[in-house]
Amino acid sequence: MNWRLIFLLSLLSIVLAIASILGFVKSYEWLMWLIIGVYCGWQFAGRVSDDYFLHGFYLGILDGILNSVAKALFFNPYISNNPRMVEEFSNLPQDLSPQVVLLIMGPIIGAFSGVAFGVLAVLASKARKRRLPPGS
Repeated sequence: MNWRLIFLLSLLSIVLAIASILGFVKSYEWLMWLIIGVYCGWQFAGRVSDDYFLHGFYLGILDGILNSVAKALFFNPYISNNPRMVEEFSNLPQDLSPQVVLLIMGPIIGAFSGVAFGVLAVLASKARKRRLPPGS
């Protein structure tokens, strides 16, 4: 398992969290995650020799954790720059903190995105192997 590569690629989730906190991605955050997933899958396919799915899965979990921690730490700017989230959090019970919800949901959403990242890594590994010239 290439933990160094997983950690380095997880820094993209911090960049996306900052963009989200500042309100730059708004309703296009899912598209940014897809782009990150494709890029990371391609990197895994080129830099590791096996366990493509697990690399993507672990990356997804780490991304979910880092992203949710950043949003919870900078909750006020996040909420002020993302009015849609104010509406979402207003549906929570009064005694449930939105920051706690973010921290709980981060690893759960990360696991789902990890499955997607893992599949993208496997697909990228198959695509990269097809592109190799014969005898390589």
